[in-house]
Amino acid sequence: MSRLACLDLPALPLQLVWRAEPAWREHPVVVIDEDRPQGIVQWSCERARAAGVLAGQRYAHALSLCGGLRARVVPPEQIEAALVELRTALHALSPRVELGEPGTFWLDGEGLDRIFPDDAGPQGTAWGMAIGRVIVEHGFRGAVVVGFSRFATYAIARATRHGVTVLRADADERAAAAAVPLARLELDPKLRDALSRLGVISVGQMVRLPGGGILERFGREAHRLYQLAAGERWDPLVPLAPPEAPDERVLLDDEDDDVERLMFVIKAPIDRLLDRLAGRARAVTALHLELSLKYAVGRVELRADCIKPATATLDARTLLRLIHLRLSGMPPVAPVNAIRVWADDVAATREQLALFASRPRRDLRAADEALAKLRAELGDDAVVRAVLREGHLPEASFGWERLVHVVAAKPTEKLVRPLVRRMLARPQPLPAQPRPVRQQHDDGWLLSGLEHGAVVRILGPYVVSGGWWTHAGASGGAHREYHFAELKRGDCLWVYYDRNRRRWFCQGAVE
Repeated sequence: MSRLACLDLPALPLQLVWRAEPAWREHPVVVIDEDRPQGIVQWSCERARAAGVLAGQRYAHALSLCGGLRARVVPPEQIEAALVELRTALHALSPRVELGEPGTFWLDGEGLDRIFPDDAGPQGTAWGMAIGRVIVEHGFRGAVVVGFSRFATYAIARATRHGVTVLRADADERAAAAAVPLARLELDPKLRDALSRLGVISVGQMVRLPGGGILERFGREAHRLYQLAAGERWDPLVPLAPPEAPDERVLLDDEDDDVERLMFVIKAPIDRLLDRLAGRARAVTALHLELSLKYAVGRVELRADCIKPATATLDARTLLRLIHLRLSGMPPVAPVNAIRVWADDVAATREQLALFASRPRRDLRAADEALAKLRAELGDDAVVRAVLREGHLPEASFGWERLVHVVAAKPTEKLVRPLVRRMLARPQPLPAQPRPVRQQHDDGWLLSGLEHGAVVRILGPYVVSGGWWTHAGASGGAHREYHFAELKRGDCLWVYYDRNRRRWFCQGAVE
């Protein structure tokens, strides 16, 4: 039979409090849902329970029972981050990991005999010890049981509470599971009390009851538990996919080998990566930078660099300085056309997360200083921004004005990504169309070279006519017939036919 391991971390929210406050292990501690007198106690440690503090009591009542009580709120996001952290670590010990209730994991041991050889002791001992070391390294305490079935290993883990238990055979597992008290399992209190009135207080005593009577008297959930305990129900492992290491990528419009320009491009994916890591309460221990180098002969080669800061950090400026030093000392040997960054990470401290949250995403003062330097060197009109204007023709519907101060962006959320029409500075003349434009038809018209292909579909016309009031007669005004031309490669050009000039022009493209 293939091996299976169950890891159970009792009272995970309390363990998160103890990991953040190690000195509190010697004091009575509770987890409450909100930090106010009317908050509800959700978890209480052994010392708190000895003083009469139980789950479900008001925080004010708990304080009256135990004057030295310590309390913390553990939000669901923090528990979820801890589960992701543990899943990531456990996937290094098994490719198949299943997450049960918060704090319970199952690991598949099939095919791991050569990776974790057992020189002494029963099979699975080295693997179980490795799982135990991982949870200790992450600041948790719990029980690891290596056996053969999900229910039995879970029941034994709930009863042992800590340490590593390795079961030699299926018979040993069944015997150990039969001795587990039902009070240790997550049972419905009504079912547990009803079985207790019958004198059934352990898993073995429940298995000796008739299965049909369990179904008839206590319902389907109780019968399912009976079948799992008796080994009559197949309960396979349902593993989760390993969490993907967050990475960020950027493609360059044009290949570039200038270090300063590359640093400007690299900053954006690093900022996004740090945002994602901070959301998971993680900090960078090593930053991996992968550059795609494109040679003149068409060959593409990957260059990988590993940047290690002195300590785990979420400071983008520190990482960018180290990357700049690496690229300045060893510049790319060929132009770069793609960049990928990812990180090795550890749990971030509270101070690191607080500094990251308080640090603005964009330093507007630094941006104003940079723009002032550009204006001083190139003139006041070197820095401008686009503004909308009243205009009939597309090129007259916007203009440029000087940019004095940078303001924070206020983007609006869009459910559907809009298409963008990019305009050329000046409309470009196009090759003549030998035949009249026909919609939904491939007429072989080449607009942008052979590599883009011919026109396969054209939509229009959308007539723009104006300026006639400033000339004598309507013939003096502008008259354009705009079309959207889809090329064989997938590009979409924004073109128009000028009636006055009797010629086609390209106004821009749609992206």
